[in-house]
Amino acid sequence: MVHNCIRVRVFVLLAYSSASMLGLIGCSSEDGVLQESTLVANNFVEAVDEDQFMEHVWAMHKSGDVLYLSGQGYGHIFALDDELSVIRTFGHSGEGPGEFSEAAHNLYAEGNRVYGLQAGAKSVHVFSLEGDYVRSFSVDPKSVVLNQGISVNDQGDVYIASSFPVDPYSITKFDSSGTVIKTFGELLTTSYSETLNRRLSGRRITLINNKYLLAVGLCVPVIEKYSLDGELIQSSDLSDTPYFRERLDYAEESYSQANGGRRTVSVISYMTTLNSRLYLLPVEGYPEVGLRVNRLLEVDVESLNILNAYTLLDHQEDPLRWVEAFEFISEDELLVFHYSDGVFYRYKDMDLIQ
Repeated sequence: MVHNCIRVRVFVLLAYSSASMLGLIGCSSEDGVLQESTLVANNFVEAVDEDQFMEHVWAMHKSGDVLYLSGQGYGHIFALDDELSVIRTFGHSGEGPGEFSEAAHNLYAEGNRVYGLQAGAKSVHVFSLEGDYVRSFSVDPKSVVLNQGISVNDQGDVYIASSFPVDPYSITKFDSSGTVIKTFGELLTTSYSETLNRRLSGRRITLINNKYLLAVGLCVPVIEKYSLDGELIQSSDLSDTPYFRERLDYAEESYSQANGGRRTVSVISYMTTLNSRLYLLPVEGYPEVGLRVNRLLEVDVESLNILNAYTLLDHQEDPLRWVEAFEFISEDELLVFHYSDGVFYRYKDMDLIQ
């Protein structure tokens, strides 16, 4: 059933268009920083619903012609069309089967099913594409509240990444009934905090063409490639690249000033994939000057090397400060949710396909 609680206003700004891409593969400066193209939003979408819907967008996932989205303050998952109008919703607010006591922090659509992960209740709810409730299962009770990722392969196996794993592994594979098949993803380590290795092992995950699983560390910028059975195939540590080194140095200093306290610093904000590329948003900025996330890194999923870097600007050519979620809604259009002003920015005609 279509819910009419969302009113969507679309503003198309004809005066602006996406900046042209410069073909930057392998082109870098002496300090290792890639020469960057500038992407300017050519239009934006503002959604209005009691000022809550736009406060936080936790997850976006495009499957077929539908964009699935979850946001703070809503006990259901949205299905949106290309204009971000609501097609249908999945689930309701509540404590029972198929109900979310809080927003689904992670979601995934695979085949004819939509999966919503409610971290606080440690449960996964499964729905048909028409919005009907199918089943639920509980996540391993030893998992800690926060979870950072969910993916589902074409066999119905569910992968969940915990942001604070209790076991020595941070990724769990479940079968379609919710039975644990395997845990994998060894704890990541840093030079400044062995005692925080569990907290620093939070990962975001996504499946690539149902062939393997990509995992990216939130506090340690390590990209890993796993087989569907959880065997590590390949890894790449981006810690010493210019895009992460300063942030990691700040994390070490921050931990030192806390006298061994449980202070952590994230280095990755969000991730998505398109064809043979992985796109990352590194966290930049510090508390005294505010946070800024305005750079998009393009990574080759075969070599796991950074290929290109793009600076994201809004429609007025001002840098974006905090991107909370983003997704390619077509092969040449990126949709970005900007937390600072609660607006979806569109970047069209990007020509990012390699």
